Amino acid sequence: MDSRRSGNLPIVISSLLAILTTNQRDVSTDLLKHGLADLGAFRMLEDITAKVGPRLSGSVGAAKGVTWVQKEMLKLGFSNVGLVPCMVPHWVRGDVESGFIGSKKQPLSLCALGGSVATPKGGVTAGVIEVKSLEEATKLGKKAAGMIIFFNRAFDSSLPNTFGAYGGANDQRVRGASVAAAVGAVGVLVRSMTLAEDDEPHTGAMRYTEKVKQVPAAALGIKSANRLSAALKANPEIKITFTLSCKTLPDAPSASVIGEIVGSERPEEVIVMGGHLDSWDLGRGAHDDGAGVTQSLEALRLLKKLGLRPKRTIRVVAFMNEENGGRGAAAYAERVGKSKEIAYAAMESDAGGFMPRSFGVTEAKFEAVQPWAERLKVFGIERFSKGGGGADIAPLAAHGAILFGLQPENQRYFDYHHSRNDTIDKVNPRELEFGAMAMAMLAWLISEEGIQN
Repeated sequence: MDSRRSGNLPIVISSLLAILTTNQRDVSTDLLKHGLADLGAFRMLEDITAKVGPRLSGSVGAAKGVTWVQKEMLKLGFSNVGLVPCMVPHWVRGDVESGFIGSKKQPLSLCALGGSVATPKGGVTAGVIEVKSLEEATKLGKKAAGMIIFFNRAFDSSLPNTFGAYGGANDQRVRGASVAAAVGAVGVLVRSMTLAEDDEPHTGAMRYTEKVKQVPAAALGIKSANRLSAALKANPEIKITFTLSCKTLPDAPSASVIGEIVGSERPEEVIVMGGHLDSWDLGRGAHDDGAGVTQSLEALRLLKKLGLRPKRTIRVVAFMNEENGGRGAAAYAERVGKSKEIAYAAMESDAGGFMPRSFGVTEAKFEAVQPWAERLKVFGIERFSKGGGGADIAPLAAHGAILFGLQPENQRYFDYHHSRNDTIDKVNPRELEFGAMAMAMLAWLISEEGIQN
């Protein structure tokens, strides 16, 4: 053998091993090693909750959030970092939120529902009718005229999945004000969407129906809801007063933020990972949905740190305005529709930063992804379930994307959701990181192996 050529052999072997290492090594082991050592998702979540805080669409906080994500993506070395502009609703809570029962002024813990109109300056004082459903409110007819309707349907605590319980109660928050106004009510109170036995009110979006009078709407903490219900049983004639100073301003300019690793073989085929950047204004948006945004950032950061070059483009999108409009999702989907790229797959994290348990997937692809289940177990993923996605990636289905939704353990989520309780101290750093690593691994599998028809 020529000694001159044999001298280069170790270098050639080393190069080949490097290629094999990149393509064939156990990526999951490397993700675990670096993810759990760095806990990058939690470090970023600490930063955004402390430095930016609440990020309600149209607010100064939301604008600061856009800047924060953009700078973070650039710092992490993502490619093609940019903005997808959109106009968003701009609702402001105001300084006054108060309520009390009867002449003795027994206090009620309440907050305005997002999008509500204000009460008159001195508040609304009226009798109260308690109902359990929209249908019951509608049947009140003239009895409701001049009254405050109190929607007091609790979560169904017998359901194992709290998202099912939320879905079974949420219509009264979203539609209750217009249903009540249609029968002459002058205001609405709604039991908070939570199982937590505390007195912290939980806000959330409500919608008015066109051509129906807009009446003020507020959420009651659970203890206050129980207190009001007991007071009405003792004295059905009792009156309450509540005052809100919220208002809606003109739509404001905002944006979703994008950054990516460009695919090496099929760059036009795009895999999206995302969460929503906006949050309600009472807490810090830690679980909802700072967790999803920072998990997505961390997932891409880990792939980049490991030196992995995906075959397909993997893109992070921090969506704006999921909570009260979906404008960011609509603008991003419109951008995709006007481009030449292929919306190959999209995954969303918007169920809190708890320990991951499963991925939902577009039902038609349920069988196709089953071979990956074993490779995701190390990250806490027990199974794939039928039905994937979330509000922000749902519009991408029309462009052909296969949708995935990260589904973490869910028992505590609604203790914090849309309330002052949604703060960084409620997030476990390792649980949050496991979600990020699971997303990174799934994105890598989709990129490298594709999803069979």
